[in-house]
Amino acid sequence: MRVKLPIVGHTWLTVTHDACAALLKDHDGFARDPANAGSKTQQRILRFLPRTIGILALNMLGHDDPEHRRLRGLVDQAFQRRTIEAMKPMITQIADRLLDRLDGRMEADLMSEFCRDLPLSVICAMLGLPEQDHDRFKNWLGGLKDTANIGAVIRAIPGVIKVVRYLRRVSGPGGGALPDGLIAALRDAETGGQTLSEDELVSMILLLFGAGQETTTHLISGGLFALLSHGDQLRRLRSDPALMPLCVEECLRYVSPVQMTKPRFATRDVVFQGLQFRRGDMFAGLLAAANCDPAKFEHPHAFDITRHPNPHLSFGTGVHFCLGFQLARSETAIAFERVLARFPDMRIATEGSPIRWHKRLGIRALTQLPVRLTA
Repeated sequence: MRVKLPIVGHTWLTVTHDACAALLKDHDGFARDPANAGSKTQQRILRFLPRTIGILALNMLGHDDPEHRRLRGLVDQAFQRRTIEAMKPMITQIADRLLDRLDGRMEADLMSEFCRDLPLSVICAMLGLPEQDHDRFKNWLGGLKDTANIGAVIRAIPGVIKVVRYLRRVSGPGGGALPDGLIAALRDAETGGQTLSEDELVSMILLLFGAGQETTTHLISGGLFALLSHGDQLRRLRSDPALMPLCVEECLRYVSPVQMTKPRFATRDVVFQGLQFRRGDMFAGLLAAANCDPAKFEHPHAFDITRHPNPHLSFGTGVHFCLGFQLARSETAIAFERVLARFPDMRIATEGSPIRWHKRLGIRALTQLPVRLTA
């Protein structure tokens, strides 16, 4: 189907599971960088942006091979310094510390007081940023919550500029980043004699920060909302904690926090899914639709934490498969375990305003998650 998206323009959307997977795996026929499909639009736009903003486009998400392979290899090397298993005690400690603030309370907004702060604190700790800077990051990047609104994006530019300047300083030798964090690992990473430039390093840090914080926030909050809204599934999870891995996968599918992929561009005139397209045509995979494809999932609109197999596309597929997929799974499982154990009688607080979702392009995000913590 062809739609007109804000800012992006006319785009062909793949809406079935097979079509989305085919689009994401065909790296010869569809490019992430529009220049590889004959378009110079992105380069023209970048020339008019302040250099501080333009470097945001230097991360690996906007590149194709071989440049993507080079950047991905350097980031993979940095990630290998830490295993997710070794990070679980740190994630659990952060979760418990956040929940300690809610003890004795009758009600809370889990979105602002837990779901957002947990991934934020974890990714900042992983990056090796000083703990006293975490709140500053939240404030600086807070304006980027509505990327579908061009006015909101423009208003967020001063905060992004502050972040970029800060990262240039903190990521340099002796700049303050902790030696066992990802910033230091990225700075030192080397493959084939190549390292990340300063601009690439800053851009990659921002990518890891955004990807590691925002999408996991909405997975945790949306997953908790799904569990609290389906009492039978919550009771099943409480009675059999071994279902937690399957529960997390079903939340990934059912919530689909990332609703749509980044654009791809046809690199040549091509017949795709039985239709003729021209070089330069823009495509995106509608992951939310793919994850509810009845051809792939039985009872696709049912929330079933025992669903298996569960071949959702929430982490994408192909060479751009999500780098932090194991971290997201672990954070979500620990968040569910800790909050449900701490507040066994927790339920959604339905009094007052109804549950609302952000009107954001490509992201499924609650504005709040009000809960009553005790019976």
